[in-house]
Amino acid sequence: MKKHLVSIVSMMVVGLMITGVASAQGTLERISKRGEFLVGAREGSVPFGFYAKDGTWGGFSMGIAKEIHKAVEKKLGKSVKLTFKPVNPKTRIPLVANRTIDMVCGSSTHTVPRDEVVDFSITVFLTGTRLLVPKGSPVKDFDDLANRRVGAARGSTNEAAVRMANEAGTISPPANLMVFDEHTKGFLALRQGKIDAYCTDGSLLSGMKQKAPDPEKWEVVGRLLTYDPYAFIVPENDSNFRDLVNFTLIELINSGKFFEYYDKWMGPKGAVPIPMTDEYRTLLKLQAWPWPR
Repeated sequence: MKKHLVSIVSMMVVGLMITGVASAQGTLERISKRGEFLVGAREGSVPFGFYAKDGTWGGFSMGIAKEIHKAVEKKLGKSVKLTFKPVNPKTRIPLVANRTIDMVCGSSTHTVPRDEVVDFSITVFLTGTRLLVPKGSPVKDFDDLANRRVGAARGSTNEAAVRMANEAGTISPPANLMVFDEHTKGFLALRQGKIDAYCTDGSLLSGMKQKAPDPEKWEVVGRLLTYDPYAFIVPENDSNFRDLVNFTLIELINSGKFFEYYDKWMGPKGAVPIPMTDEYRTLLKLQAWPWPR
């Protein structure tokens, strides 16, 4: 009996040791072994992330990702390659959850259901669901979508918001919802008259309008149907890596460099001018607790 008890205890100890070793193989360790930092990025989410015709990545989130890359190299004490991997609303969370990529720096809304399978950084942007329509369209708000066709990105909070509005009778009779794998495909459908409006975060709609060959023909309309705080997606239960990301963001906010990136992409002379609201600025300051210099 005593030998049996010792055997059980030994097995438990070994099991705990194995679990400890497995949990120690976190994101930073994988990056170090791989020699490469894999970051998910959106190809058409101007001004947060986009793939340019010259083969380079640009956008606000891409600039922040490069700062996090520097922090990763400093933490590891060696150089690692930074590689951006294309993701869309359907693939971005599974790719982080299964550790195929190390994080997603894009335009992802932090929600409770998503937080059950992945973790998030502190909030980096505030926006909400609105509509893009042809200028002069009878669609001025979500109520006007009754019996009309509206597009949204597959797996996005915007798609869920329209479905909920249909079910709640906010849009009555219900809108005909069509989903697309990328915003670019949704905007193409809008241009071709296949849908009457395209629905996503107001900031992204402003980017789509700004980058269109005929921006004067489009307008962003409607009240905020949802409130969407953007954050970067990181692997679940890896506080060491999440802390590194958050501490980097906090230092960027406190140093003012965060606001330099914002001005570059969303300031008055940026790619897509989006005035920083007082609520957004206050939230950034509240998140950036006192930081030792």
